[in-house]
Amino acid sequence: MPATVQRFSAASADPHILHQHLLASGVVIIEGAATRSTIDDILAEIAENQSQSQSQPQPEAQTFALAAKSPTFATQLLMNPLYMDLAKRILTDTAIIYYEQDRTVSISEPQVSATEILTAVPGAQAWGLRRRDECHHITHPAKRESDVGIMYAATDVTAANGAVRVVVGSNWWVDERDPAADEEVRVEMRKGDALVWLGSTYYGRAANSTADETSILLGAIAIPGYLRQEENQYLAVPWEGVAETYPTAVQQFLGYSVSRPYGGAVEHMEPLDYLKVKGDWSKYVPVDLI
Repeated sequence: MPATVQRFSAASADPHILHQHLLASGVVIIEGAATRSTIDDILAEIAENQSQSQSQPQPEAQTFALAAKSPTFATQLLMNPLYMDLAKRILTDTAIIYYEQDRTVSISEPQVSATEILTAVPGAQAWGLRRRDECHHITHPAKRESDVGIMYAATDVTAANGAVRVVVGSNWWVDERDPAADEEVRVEMRKGDALVWLGSTYYGRAANSTADETSILLGAIAIPGYLRQEENQYLAVPWEGVAETYPTAVQQFLGYSVSRPYGGAVEHMEPLDYLKVKGDWSKYVPVDLI
């Protein structure tokens, strides 16, 4: 029998306990992570964005750049406090920087790697088990996790309409071990629930065998600040008219911040400081990036 996925209530979950279960099994579920009204607002924004786009949306597939398509997702669900807490616990890195006679602790905080919409229409085929950290060339078991993901159920997700497939504990497996059919769990969620998983955990999507039910997942992946993003956020989420309207914390999470000591600097400046100066160096106040 495959192991079960631990479930926690968003209203009462202890981040420390969540963290321990996530490290142990590679996946947890947070029930009620988002309200249904928030989900509805996001779906409306996605629909409006698609209607304004010159390209036709894919009815059954993985659609990227969700952080650009929905301000509500970018400012609320992407910044979910429990998810941010877990991402920082797992992905934040510190380094001792030596320069001449001084030693300084530099802290690299997580950034967004990708945001996406996962839609399974009636008749949609399953997609296979994979590890999301494959983008970052990780050898397993990982010495350090490179990816922490979250996916929200934007509809009720059932065994029939496209449940999430996960292999509990596979984050501890070596690369040579392949998952067997009897080791995977089909995760069902109510609208507003969220699944959080490690990039080293095998996951996938079951087929949608229904005649009239479409299931939708809204997802995001975070990585350490010193790794390359799977989806280039600076192009996927344009600065002008989109990212510039978001709160500073969202901009920083999207990558508009330095991974200390110097990663991602522009003219040896914090990206947001550089954008504020806009070429007028009289406005620039030098900052020690270490």
